[in-house]
Amino acid sequence: MYGVYGTGNTVQDPTEASPEMFQGLVNFLAAGGKFEEYLARTFPQTAFADKKMTKEAAQKFIAGMSSTQKKAFLPKAASKVAGMGTRRLPLLAGGLQILGGDPIGGVGTAGGGFAGAALGFKVGGPVGALIGGFAGSGIGQNITRGIAGIDINDPYSGPDISIPILGGIPITPAAKTKKSRERMRKERMKDVEAMAPYMKQQFAMDMAAQNNAISGQLMGNIISNSRR
Repeated sequence: MYGVYGTGNTVQDPTEASPEMFQGLVNFLAAGGKFEEYLARTFPQTAFADKKMTKEAAQKFIAGMSSTQKKAFLPKAASKVAGMGTRRLPLLAGGLQILGGDPIGGVGTAGGGFAGAALGFKVGGPVGALIGGFAGSGIGQNITRGIAGIDINDPYSGPDISIPILGGIPITPAAKTKKSRERMRKERMKDVEAMAPYMKQQFAMDMAAQNNAISGQLMGNIISNSRR
């Protein structure tokens, strides 16, 4: 935590992990900081290859460096962090997509993210790797979906493919729609079977009422004819 001169208040260290990490980066750069230093301070264990390294220790360590030392160290440290993103973030994004029910798109997300991050790093260093990873993930999932003929807006698109475990796990929109409809039919049959005794009883009551009406009408006709 840092003090704000003249206010008596404290503000959060912009490199502290939080949902507003991107805003912290913006603030850090606006204050004259470097992107490489931000990555090293935000992910110190990866940047320093030391599981015991804390953010506070990393900040002090970097602050004690000369400008020459920083120029030599920070790009390498940032590269390690970017490498983490290249390896883990595409896998994480693809894994979440697979768990969300889109395994074909998830494979494309992971593969495209790896390729995009690697290419982006060659072009623009750590920043390029992160941007390339995001872009590659989107392109990759579109490619794998396109090859499989999948349109996420069309529930009947793609081949009927299911993983043959646990009763079959559908991995395409067509397979999901088919399984969903089969389940719906089964549930409807259960409802029909549960209602069958009541339906039979109602049918019997309706038939009895109809027979009584017919019998009453016949008796009426017979009595009417006998009086003539």
